[in-house]
Amino acid sequence: MNEIATGMFFWLLKILGAYLALLVVLTFILSRWKKKSKQETEEISQSRQKRSKK
Repeated sequence: MNEIATGMFFWLLKILGAYLALLVVLTFILSRWKKKSKQETEEISQSRQKRSKK
């Protein structure tokens, strides 16, 4: 019985580790995407300002 409990414990740890790794990767991707989106928005507004000054 103890072997089964130990096996289940390690199985749950593996699932939890995979879930946390996925969460970290998705958070990293999302933060980079937000930065890129914000930078593109700023570039668009700057180009509009340059056009309006001309």
